[in-house]
Parts: sequence; structure tokens; C-alpha cells
Amino acid sequence: MTETDTSLPDTPAPEAQSRPRFRMAIATALTLGFGLLVFVAAASVLGIGLWSASTNTINLIRDRNQLTVDLMEQQLRGHIGPMVQANGFVANLIATGKIDPNDKKALGEQMRNSLAATPQVISAVFIGADFQATLVNRIGEEFQITTEDWRQREGIREAIIEGRGEKQPFWGPLIWVDRLKVTLLNRRAPVFRDGKFIGAYTTSVALSDLSRYLARIDTTENETRSFLLYGDQYVLAHAHMAGGSYARDKSEPIPNLKTIGDPVLENIWNNDLQRPGIGSKNKTQGHLIDYKSNTYAFMYRRLDRLSAVPLYAGRYVKLEKSIGADFIRLWRAGVAGLIVTLLAVITAFWLGRRMAQPVRNLAKAADQIRTLNLEPPPQLNRSRLKELDEAATAFNAMTTGLKWFETYVPKTLVHQLLSDKSTSSRLTSAEREVTVLFTDIRSFTMLSESLAATEVASLLNEHFGLIAGCVEETEGTIDKYIGDSVMAFWGAPTEMSDHANRACRAALAVRNLIDTDNTRRIKAGLPAIKMGIGIHTGSAIAGNIGAPSRINYTLVGDTVNLAQRIEQLCKPFAETDSDVTVLVSNVVAQQVTKNFDLEDLGSQPIRGRNEPIDVFRLK
Repeated sequence: MTETDTSLPDTPAPEAQSRPRFRMAIATALTLGFGLLVFVAAASVLGIGLWSASTNTINLIRDRNQLTVDLMEQQLRGHIGPMVQANGFVANLIATGKIDPNDKKALGEQMRNSLAATPQVISAVFIGADFQATLVNRIGEEFQITTEDWRQREGIREAIIEGRGEKQPFWGPLIWVDRLKVTLLNRRAPVFRDGKFIGAYTTSVALSDLSRYLARIDTTENETRSFLLYGDQYVLAHAHMAGGSYARDKSEPIPNLKTIGDPVLENIWNNDLQRPGIGSKNKTQGHLIDYKSNTYAFMYRRLDRLSAVPLYAGRYVKLEKSIGADFIRLWRAGVAGLIVTLLAVITAFWLGRRMAQPVRNLAKAADQIRTLNLEPPPQLNRSRLKELDEAATAFNAMTTGLKWFETYVPKTLVHQLLSDKSTSSRLTSAEREVTVLFTDIRSFTMLSESLAATEVASLLNEHFGLIAGCVEETEGTIDKYIGDSVMAFWGAPTEMSDHANRACRAALAVRNLIDTDNTRRIKAGLPAIKMGIGIHTGSAIAGNIGAPSRINYTLVGDTVNLAQRIEQLCKPFAETDSDVTVLVSNVVAQQVTKNFDLEDLGSQPIRGRNEPIDVFRLK
């Protein structure tokens, strides 16, 4: 067993840091900062003039493509909207009982009529909770109605589970139908009747019509191209997809930006080629792409709630020479003015950060002190600003002292007191209902006889660390360490309605950690640690107890004594499946929830008490 180093980390004394040779007052720094801001304000006038001159050029490009994007959105909504309405209409008929899903013939006819009214819908299916599916497929001008058992069909069980968890219609993932050689966009409506899930109704549309529409409006080869993106990496519709000859399969039902065969579109999100210059209008965004010595203007609009992921309807155009030359001249002039302005902004920003960073560091370190987080102790760097340098020196001296102070203060208790806005009223002694936990290592004297003093300390520190972590995780307070025992409590100073539950959860967590650690110890040739834990709930006096020069926030009362006596009963009722035995009183057993497994051990005599009490073993 190795010796544990419990000494504090080395912290350099404030005097050890060298004093800056030059320090500036905050007033001087602010004067320089405001002077720089005046320069920036003057430079911004040039920027406004440049912006005004470039607005017409930008609007010419933007407005020309805005109409195309509007038409694309109208076409998309016109393609998908009727399917959405039909999907909800049929699902509502089933949910309200106007159509009996068990009457497959009537259900199929209604679904066929719905498809007949929405020619873009290629198929519809109702899958009952019993996995019986009524399917209607559009084949040319005819409809095929079938009824199938989809119990063993791949993905159906997951789809039913997903539908059962939804309350409103939702979009499903894209589906590649190898038999029809089409990719389908589908809408799924869960159907509930009288609050009971009875199935899901799904309608699907093919995507090829959208690509054919885009092919019609793109008239100039490699000059203008419209697109519809599925998310930001996949292409839902494109002129290259109009013929339906692109590669598709189950794992990738639509091509991505790299496989669509459009190198300009492939670079739409390429930050290395992208630059601003188009802006946005009416929810339509835009930017420029420089690709192979050409400039392309992209306009696109994000469309939500039309599929399982956001769609992007957009268009890019290769800038014509006249527009491109004007735009490039404006852009170059803008770059020149922007460089000057940026230099001023960067300088002001740098100066501001240099001024603000020590203040931010001080605030961050102070917050770390407020939460007693002193690992490692926060230390502030010396500053050239006189006032901040003096504050850093004083703060570093304070944290060195606090590090020693924190070693002897129950940090969890202080955290609870700090989080309680009524702390002043909680510091006085008062009777509170609490749950007290005692732990004890069995045969510790025998275990420690073969160990050196430093090894005993190391063993206890490691053991107490495991227990303290479980107590603090349930917001309990470590009251004291008594030899190889620990006393902890819940319900003070912060009131907890479930303090008994928290204590039991902490005890079970300790048992799991000790059992796991014992497995490691046995493999290492070390003896296992056997423990007893006693838990009792009752009234106790909670508050500051002690002499004026040294007080503790602790508990006093019979509840504390009884919890310790219950812990002493653990040895005759030791667990066989664990090295840790947890016993609780009947009061705890009555307060905890049914999530805990308790074994009634009957009434047991308690040392120092005339009457026995009912004791339970926490499994």
C-alpha cells in the first residue's frame, strides 16, 4: 500500500512574483480606448458610404433570384401540402370511428379515393397495432389494394413503437423502394381512439416530379442551377436527378452533395471559398462562392416542417461579366476600407481585452472562492494596471489562507448554507426531522494491526473518500469522522421532503462501491473491507454546537444515538451477497418509497433502550 500525500499543493507566495516595471492607471487606459473608438466611428462613415453604393448591385442579384426561390417554395408546398391534408383527413376518419380499420375493404376504398384526389401521392398504408397492413399503391392510372401481415417486416415494429409515442403527425425518414425504383417522402399520422393507440396511417410522395420541375426552370447550362437540399448534405431535387438514373439504395436513398455531379453546389458550404455579399431578405439567405476563377451567387431559404429534417430551397447563378465587374470593384473598394476599419477595431478590441481580462479573471476566481472550489487554488497574474495589480496581490494572499481554512471546513455544509437565502434563520439551533447514517468498518483493529500508521491513514482516506462522494451526490452532509466510522445526515440545514430516500440511495451507492473495491483488493492480495451501515429517521436538534472559539454545525438527540445503535446490529445480520450490511429502522422503512427492497428482521433489542425496535435490512 502506498503512502498518501495529504499535504496542500505548493502555492507561490504573492511576494515571489516580480513587480511589473511599468503600470498604467485605468483612467489612462480608458482615455486611450475612447480615442480609438472615435477613430473607429469616423472610419465607419466610409463604410456606410460604401454600403450605400453596393446596395444596388447586391439587390440586382438578390431580387432576380428571390422570385425563383419563392416559386420553388410554392411548387414544393403545392406538391407536399395536399398529401399532408389527405394524410390527416384519413387518419381522422379512422380515429373518430367513421371508418372501421378492421373493415379492410371499406378502409382500402377510402384510401384509394384519397390517392385519386392527390395524384402526387404514390402510396398509402394503414398499419394496425396488430401489424396488419392495408396498402394502396398507385400503378400508372390504376390502384392496387392489398392486405398483408407486416409483423416480420423489417423496421415495422420500430415504426409502430415510434408512432405510439407520438401525438401528432410527423415526417418519417426517406424510403428507397427498390421494387418501384423511387425514393419516397412520407408523412406518418398516429391514430388513437378513446386514448388507445390503434395504428398509424402513412402516405408517401415520389421526388422525381420536383427534379423535373427544377430542370424546366434551369435554362442556362452551368450558369444557373436550382436545387432542393435535404438537410445540409443531401440533395432532394436537382436537374441532374430528373431522369432518375442516379445511384440510390436503402442506406442512401438520395445523393449527397459530392455524388450529385454538380461541383459548384458541392461547395455551397465550403468556408474556404465562401464570402459575404448577398445578404438575406424575406427569410432568404445568400452568399458568394469563388470557384475556378468564377463567382457564383447563392440564394437559399430554409423550410421547416416539410420533412423530417429542414429543407433548403435555393438557386445559384454565375455572375455575368458586367454585374461581376461592378461587384468586384465594389468588393475591392470595400476590402480596402474594411482593412483600415478592422485594424482600428482589432486594436481597440485588443486593448479592451487586455483591460478586461484581469477583471474577468478576478470575477472567475472570486466565484471559485464563493463555491469553495480551491482545487487548484485560484491565483491571479500581476498586472501593469496599478489598481488591478494591487487587487491581484491581495487576492493571491487571501486564497493561500483560504486553502488551509477549507481543509477543516465541511464544504458540503457551507454549500448548502450559501444556497439557502434564509441562512441567517437556519444557523440557530432548532428541532428538525432528519435522517442520520452511521458507517463502521468491521474488525478494523485487527485489519490495522498489520499496517503501518501511514498505510492506515491511506486506507481510511481512500475509504472515507468513497463514502463522502456518495453522501455529497445525494446532497447529504458529512458530520464527522469517528475513527473508522462516518456520521452523515440529510434534512438540515436545508429541508428535504425525501431525506430518508436520499440516505438509502447513498447507502446503496456505498455498498456498490465497496463491493467493487473489494474485488480489486482481493485480486491485489489485500483483505476485503466489511462494513455496517445504520440509518434512522427522527427529530434532532440541528445547529451550531460548541464553544465560542470552536463550533460545529451538528445534530444532537436520541435520533443520532439510535442510528449508531442500529449500525451496531449489522454484525449478526451480515449480508451473504455483499461485504456491506445496511440496516434501517421501521421509521425509515415507512418513509421510503417502494423502490427500495426491505427485508423485515423483526423487533430487535437496542443497547441502552428498554423497548426493542423493528429493524429492516436494505437489500
